[in-house]
Amino acid sequence: MANDRSHIRRLVRRAVERVRKSHRPVHHHEFATHEPTPQQTVDIFAGQWITAFPKSLNITAGWVNHFDSEIDTRVPWAESVIPGGLSGKSVLELGPFEGYHTACLEWAGAGPIVSVEASRTAFLKCLVTKEVLGLNARFMYGDVLAYLKTSTDRYDIVWASGILYHQADPVAFLEAVGGRADHLFLHTHYFDAERVGEMNTSDRLRPKHDKQVSWHGRNIRLHRYEYRTDTSQGTFAGGPSSFAHWLERDDIEFILEELGLSRITYGVLDPGNPDGPGFFLMASRP
Repeated sequence: MANDRSHIRRLVRRAVERVRKSHRPVHHHEFATHEPTPQQTVDIFAGQWITAFPKSLNITAGWVNHFDSEIDTRVPWAESVIPGGLSGKSVLELGPFEGYHTACLEWAGAGPIVSVEASRTAFLKCLVTKEVLGLNARFMYGDVLAYLKTSTDRYDIVWASGILYHQADPVAFLEAVGGRADHLFLHTHYFDAERVGEMNTSDRLRPKHDKQVSWHGRNIRLHRYEYRTDTSQGTFAGGPSSFAHWLERDDIEFILEELGLSRITYGVLDPGNPDGPGFFLMASRP
């Protein structure tokens, strides 16, 4: 019996030592003390939401009304330009962040919807959104490019809103999504030398570290953009690296055309955006 207790103590010490050496904190379990409510569920990430839930739910969260189609027009606009609308269309959403477009796409009749999110915090917030709103979409936690390299599934629409300009290799990203659907919704910032002086975040650009790559006979400039945000915060809306590369708009159009998504329709072209020139578009096969 004494030998058994000694053996158990050694096992416990080894387990504790492994945890200590991993430098990963052991999180304490937290337990709810009230009956289940949507607000209590949302408050798992209290102070970490950007999105405001629909007013009818009376939930306190973020401040941006992404669920209001009069404020965030991206999903209703896409509905208007895709032949036959969104109803019954399968969607691969990349970087759902807090699940607001996921919900709006589902409410517009799209489905099935698969949403891939690389941020652990954002993924878990998407699960909260799914439960609070009763969505059917499938959320998956993992790196977007790794998913695209290992999956062969095709969809009617790839939804890439707010993700291209967070990529360290945006050309590889567009290549990876180019063959997955007949329609690509793309919302992104882009680089425009004439607009740098108007940007609130121009100090994040690092022109000395820009790169040039040759792709399909064209020289494409990658403009380095570095984050100056604590990525541990729940409201961080950047990419997995400490930097990204922004493309120029002409180069984005060239890549899309080379990938066969040559029918390009702009919904918004906003070169004067203080966070950087931006647009959203639908690129489709002819």
